Amino acid sequence: MFEKQKQDVGNNSTAIQANGNITITPYHELRTIFLDLFELNFPRIQQVAKEIADNRIQSFLSELQSSFEKHKEHIDPVKFSEPAIQYEMQAMAIDVARKGDKSNIELLCELFCTIMSKDCPELIELIASEGRRILPMLSSRHVSYLSLEIIVNEASIPGTNLNAIDQSIGETINHIKEAKNTTYSDLQYVACAGAIVQRGITVVGTVPSFFMDIPELKGKNAEQIIEHSKINGLKNLPKLLKLLQRCHIGRFELTAVGRLIGWLNLSKFSQIDIKTLFQ
Repeated sequence: MFEKQKQDVGNNSTAIQANGNITITPYHELRTIFLDLFELNFPRIQQVAKEIADNRIQSFLSELQSSFEKHKEHIDPVKFSEPAIQYEMQAMAIDVARKGDKSNIELLCELFCTIMSKDCPELIELIASEGRRILPMLSSRHVSYLSLEIIVNEASIPGTNLNAIDQSIGETINHIKEAKNTTYSDLQYVACAGAIVQRGITVVGTVPSFFMDIPELKGKNAEQIIEHSKINGLKNLPKLLKLLQRCHIGRFELTAVGRLIGWLNLSKFSQIDIKTLFQ
């Protein structure tokens, strides 16, 4: 099984070691590597289980291909030859084969592309690697909660038109709608996973920081904002404030890895460069 093989490496390709030498042409032969790692780690499972795991790997590879196409200008193919990258690839193949969609495949692919970026700082690589370990343990509800923490404490919405801001908030709330089912037990679970830590002092009556940049809301507390929204026909600002209460916002704060996952989940709504988060 582990005998050595010799292959010539073509132009614009990188030879890496998985189960024997594999030559990878950027963005096209990655599938071969992951399938090789899959076969290496699941050689004796029952046929039905193997077929399920194989289907999960195929779905993962399709998503990974989409992520590579999106980020192909920034991917560094030379990194495929690094043992640390091969370890991450192996770990992802195992997690996806075991858990399928529950491993947060889309975000895993985005994390991997972040790690593979040409100019990715070592700190981001370290945090992303930890995120790769944690993500398969989190549900969509957990990930939505992490993004909600980002919205409350870090995000901003450009412009001062309250109706446009209310509409933007509605779209974002719909993206993280699973957060509404967050329980305190969920938060303890996420804390044990390493994505959040409990605050030394609980913050009561939290209002999203970007609210203070809106002239009509500046200086108002949560109850006053809800009343102002009713008068002006704004539906989503009150929804967001009620969501904060349901999710116990103010009791916990994000760790570096929780912050990275939260921002990645909001990437379709944001222009932020993930690699600049920790500068």
